[in-house]
Amino acid sequence: MKRMILAGLAALGLALAACGQQQQAPTSGEETPAAQAPTLNTNIGPDGAAGISTALSMDVASVRAAAPLYDVALVEDQVEGEPFMAITLSSAGEEIFRALPTADGRHIHSIVTRATQAHSPTQEVVGAARFAVAPPEQVEFCGAELVDGSPGFACSTAEDGNFWRVYKAPEGYDGPSDPFDAIDPDVLHDSVLVEMRWIAPRV
Repeated sequence: MKRMILAGLAALGLALAACGQQQQAPTSGEETPAAQAPTLNTNIGPDGAAGISTALSMDVASVRAAAPLYDVALVEDQVEGEPFMAITLSSAGEEIFRALPTADGRHIHSIVTRATQAHSPTQEVVGAARFAVAPPEQVEFCGAELVDGSPGFACSTAEDGNFWRVYKAPEGYDGPSDPFDAIDPDVLHDSVLVEMRWIAPRV
């Protein structure tokens, strides 16, 4: 009799354990989601660009380590006829960011973009955003600047700001453009964002 009771209890225990296992198994709508693949960082603002936030060494290996999802390459560039080497950060064959060197060529001085894939902290996009929508506190200091040979200006929080928005005056504008204050307010409002720049910390 004792053996039958023990056998019955053992069978009951196995049945309860099986029920517990069935209850713990996830239903079809509760499976653990697959880990999301990392996404390309296309942000640029006061805190950095492409996920880079420090004055890295001006070499491909350093940039590739800091922005591993980008295709990184060393390219020839120039300013006013003076040649130098820059570093591009591209994706799917399109350049998104370009790192420019310090005067001695040892570190990154700035990272710039003219790509429509890049976004400012307020989601502004090159070629679409206008000066009229820029956050006033982020464009308190502006200076006249030639943009591809046309009148334009660059703005930041101060003269030593580390994030700059560069605007080009509307096509056909032939009025005064330097100093910045000479530009007509209506022209300012319609000026288009053509470039964004992050200035790296000094080393």
